[in-house]
Amino acid sequence: MKLNTTASQTIAIVTVSLIAAILSVFLHPKAPAWYRVVSPEELRWQITPEYADALASEQKVLWVDARSRKKFEEGHLPDAILLNAAEWGDLMFQNMDRLQKEMDNPVVVYCDTAECGKSKYVAQQLREILGMEPVYVLMGNWRELVAAERKHE
Repeated sequence: MKLNTTASQTIAIVTVSLIAAILSVFLHPKAPAWYRVVSPEELRWQITPEYADALASEQKVLWVDARSRKKFEEGHLPDAILLNAAEWGDLMFQNMDRLQKEMDNPVVVYCDTAECGKSKYVAQQLREILGMEPVYVLMGNWRELVAAERKHE
C-alpha cells in the first residue's frame, strides 16, 4: 500500500509542477520570447520587397538568385544572376565579370521565402569573399518584386 501512496504522491507533485510551469510560460510578465531573435548584424542586411523596389527605382541593383538552377530556370527576376551554394565555384567563375562590374551597386540576394537560409549564405559570401557592400537579403517573396515592377510599367 505504501508504494501506491508514494507513486500517487509523486504523480500529483509532477502534475502540479507541470501545471505551474505551463501557466508561468503564458502568464508571467517576463516570460521569454518563444521565437528566434535576430541579431542586429543580421537585421542590418535585411530588406523588404517594398524597400528593395524603392532602391531599384533610385539606382541600379544587382539581383542575385540563391535558389537551385531548376527553380531559376522556371522563373526569376529580370536581369538576375544565378549564384547558389551548391554550384558556388562554377557560378562565381561564370559571373565574375558581372560581379566586378557591379561592385559599386547595391546587391539584393533572394530566395523563395523570408526564412530561406540560402540567400543569407550567398549574401555573406559576397560580402566576405568579394568585399561587396551593401549586400542585402530579401525578406519576402521575390514574386512581390515582379508584381511591383509591372505596376511601374
